[in-house]
Amino acid sequence: MSRITKRATAAIAVAAVAGLALAGCSTDTSSEGADGEVVLTMSGWADDGIAEALIAQFEEDNPGVTIDYTGLPWPNILTQINTELVSGTASDIVVVFPGNGNPITAQTLAKGNYLADLSDSPWVSNYNEANQAVMGADGTILMGANAFTIIPAIYNTQALEAVGATPPTTWSEVLDLCKTATDNGKVAYALAAVAGGNYHTVPYALTATLLYGPDPDFVPDQYAGDATFSDSDWNAALDQYTELIDAGCFTADATGTALDIAQGQVAKGDALGMITVSPQISTIQDMAPDGATFETAAFPSTDDPADTFLPVGLGAGYGVNAKSENLDLAKKFVDFYLSEAGLRIAVDNGSIYPSGPVDGYTPPETLAGVSDQVQSDKTVSFPDQTWPNAVVNDAYTTGLQTFIGGSTTAATLLQQMDAAWNG
Repeated sequence: MSRITKRATAAIAVAAVAGLALAGCSTDTSSEGADGEVVLTMSGWADDGIAEALIAQFEEDNPGVTIDYTGLPWPNILTQINTELVSGTASDIVVVFPGNGNPITAQTLAKGNYLADLSDSPWVSNYNEANQAVMGADGTILMGANAFTIIPAIYNTQALEAVGATPPTTWSEVLDLCKTATDNGKVAYALAAVAGGNYHTVPYALTATLLYGPDPDFVPDQYAGDATFSDSDWNAALDQYTELIDAGCFTADATGTALDIAQGQVAKGDALGMITVSPQISTIQDMAPDGATFETAAFPSTDDPADTFLPVGLGAGYGVNAKSENLDLAKKFVDFYLSEAGLRIAVDNGSIYPSGPVDGYTPPETLAGVSDQVQSDKTVSFPDQTWPNAVVNDAYTTGLQTFIGGSTTAATLLQQMDAAWNG
């Protein structure tokens, strides 16, 4: 999707004055249109209704400003924005992920000084120390995100009811659900193991309880050289992944199944649920027949429900291209995006869990099963946000596909991840 908004022509003098004022008295107006309007460019997600609503309000609040929006699909968005930043052709405002682990994370882009410093922005204080640590590098804030992303198990309520089941709260109940689903001609969990699928989120859910929750020093120990993937409870998580595969818990041809197919299985009730990131709930809802409803629960990996940790990470957000010709105006949009007014627009136009305060906000019904835990101390960040480079994520996602397909062992996969960490 490419959204190009052209506002009605305003008087050149008025628009120029407005542009200067909006840019905080900057003389940087080289992106003025022929009619004097200021054109900001923005690269975001394809079919993003929240971005569209934010842009409409920002343009209304700032006469003479137009935002030229380019929507990019997953996973192409990773390489395209990175390539454009490196080549100096990127938009003024770009999608940035927190932490590390892919080509457009804050810490990856910090190495090339591709992003503007946002440390003095008014919204920075809304985030705790752990969040701020992944929003930039070396104490400098380089991006902000309007939502927390959760990795729950998302269930089709009517499909669960049809087989007489409820969301499992223990590992044994997970395996029981798999058998119940199979006995009723369904699968318990939809799984897409091709590129862009949800296959990589399953170990995140498992290691939350088996490793990162009970051992918060694991990551610092890795950086100190005192811990490795190979000698950790990642082994236990991959053993459980194998147990799920062997028990028939997943889509039969997962290694040949794309994400939209897996989402459709949940939407139609052919699969009872799916372990994936919370923003996919709205996509699944859009695919579902009228009357279908969905619910969420933390995915367990022990037989004590009190053990279960929930992966909750700061989601993807926006940063400002350091080479933007409208730097102050681009920062102003990010400030609006993360203001309470901007967060209000986001929660009104999407199924998100806002990262900042929104007066009167109540979580959508689909997130009711995890909303209390999101605000508790039984959460952990996504592992890849703490990894030192994007190569670890490449080793993980590529190796995990072959692990699921049965041609790589857990030991080999974890050794490859350790090698990438030390790379």
